[in-house]
Amino acid sequence: MSLYKLFKTNENLETDGIWLEYGQTEKGEPVRIKIARAGGHNSSFSKALEKATRPYRKAIQTGMLDNKTADKLYKEVFADTVVLDWINVEGPDGQPMEFKRENVLKLFEDLPDLFADLREQANNVALFREEVREADLGNSGKSSTTGSSKAP
Repeated sequence: MSLYKLFKTNENLETDGIWLEYGQTEKGEPVRIKIARAGGHNSSFSKALEKATRPYRKAIQTGMLDNKTADKLYKEVFADTVVLDWINVEGPDGQPMEFKRENVLKLFEDLPDLFADLREQANNVALFREEVREADLGNSGKSSTTGSSKAP
């Protein structure tokens, strides 16, 4: 296999996002979260991360930025530029959660393992390759502008 097939990504997928499936609701509806790539052609992510960390540049360079602040900054940038949408996400009370920044950050706080998985998926170059998208669309029979990838 050529290096291009191994590493070439689809710029549109990196910015427009892919859908990840996380099981089903009590009613059997799929829980889906749409994410862009954290990096690559998603320049919004890179620019927002640079802007958010600018006031902490000295602390970062000297290794003095505390983990709590670094984690908070990263989650905020991730919520603003990587998590693009969701479908059928419910709160702890079983009620639908509106897709908005505050709710994304609440999920990150309440479900740190979900955030860890989303972060891993957003950095998984393979999910944003054209070849993978075509295979997923061929398997699902769907024709959409985004990939359809299932989370582990």
